[in-house]
Amino acid sequence: MGEWLLALLAPDRIQALGIAATTVLGAWTARQATVVKKLQAEVADLKAGREEDRAKFREAIRFIRQLLRHIEHLDAFLGHHAPGQQPPATRPVIPESLTEEI
Repeated sequence: MGEWLLALLAPDRIQALGIAATTVLGAWTARQATVVKKLQAEVADLKAGREEDRAKFREAIRFIRQLLRHIEHLDAFLGHHAPGQQPPATRPVIPESLTEEI
């Protein structure tokens, strides 16, 4: 039994097992590195898209504010030129979730 254990723990077998383990770990690490690079690229794309969406959202809010000011000017204009008349109730109701933004 002792000879069998000594044969199993021979330096050349230990070296071969070490090389095999290193190869497996190297391949696994290389695969993980490609997955990490892919995920980092996806995160970068999502961040860029988020910034673009934020810019579009801000521009939309500015445009909505301009439209609201225009409606107020039209209401004032109608009130000045037709004092006894009420302007039509065409003003849209702004949802409560957007009142802070607008």
